[in-house]
This record gives sequence, structure tokens and C-alpha cells, in this order.
Amino acid sequence: MSSFGLILITIIGIGVLLYLIMHSKMQAFLALLIASILIGLFTGMDPSFLLETMESGMGGTLGFIAIVVGLGAMFGEMLRTSGGAERLAFTLVDKFGEKRSQWALGLTGSLLQFLCF
Repeated sequence: MSSFGLILITIIGIGVLLYLIMHSKMQAFLALLIASILIGLFTGMDPSFLLETMESGMGGTLGFIAIVVGLGAMFGEMLRTSGGAERLAFTLVDKFGEKRSQWALGLTGSLLQFLCF
């Protein structure tokens, strides 16, 4: 298949993905799976190889993400239970002032994300 054909199939696949998510209100993960399968099939991939590729790619990615999300959830729960996140937010709102509280809360979220991951 030519480079132009592959690019065209990819653009159509992205269009299908956007249609499924925005117009059909389909859950994004399911829409991504469907669009990926369609792109793979239309580019000429063997269906069994397509499934193996998706399995290995998702398995490796999800294996790493599961560790990060699990640890982040545990640290986040410890911060929530101890009151650390709330104390940090109140302190930054006091420093920034009421008018700039959105900046204080944004900085709090960034700091907590940095601390948890």
C-alpha cells in the first residue's frame, strides 16, 4: 500500500474516532478500540496479527500505568485522610488571596500530582 493510502486510511480512522466519541457519545476507550481495529483491517493487517499487536501494546502500556495509578491512588488517599491536601490548598489560598484562588488551587493540584507521581 502506498504512503498516501496509509495516510488517507489514518485520517479516515481519526474521523471515525471523533465521530464515535463526539456524535455517538460512545465511551472513548471503546471508540479507540473500534477505530484501531478498522485502521488495522483497512491497511491489510491479518486479523490474528492485529489482535496480537493490540494485546501486546495495551498489555505493556496498561501494566506500567496500573502501577502509577495504584501508587498515586494510595498517596492521594493518604493525603486526603491526613488532611494534607486540604491544608496545602488553604495555605496557598491565604498566600494568593481570594481574587487569585483559582491559581492557588491549580498550583495545589499540580503540586499534589507531582508529589503523588
